[in-house]
Amino acid sequence: MNPDLGTVYQQSLAADNAIEFLQIRFSDIDFVSNELCTTLFEVPWGEDQELHALSLDFDQEVLLQLLARLTPEAQQQFIAEVNGQQPPFHVSLPEAVLVDRVSCVLGEEQEVEGEVFIPFVIQSID
Repeated sequence: MNPDLGTVYQQSLAADNAIEFLQIRFSDIDFVSNELCTTLFEVPWGEDQELHALSLDFDQEVLLQLLARLTPEAQQQFIAEVNGQQPPFHVSLPEAVLVDRVSCVLGEEQEVEGEVFIPFVIQSID
């Protein structure tokens, strides 16, 4: 398991600042609740570019912004796949969505299945 980037970032001097991630490709979404979605990536970080786990949490507003970037056909496929499902559940997007800039703040420490991590919470996407 790769180190958690949120935990590493929390220990840095910049932890109180917003952070931007560039060129993020969204392809999988986990619906945690009706209000909260999350996705997980592996990203190189630090001087040695070691792979770290990056967890991004986002709300329905950001989800709708991501879906708006899909083709109409892909939007229909997504709706058909999630229609009637109750969280928690996982969905793979019909096509990846590349986001140039994801602005985040550090979230709260969480523990899931014995893994402790700190997600970043998306504030906006460009």
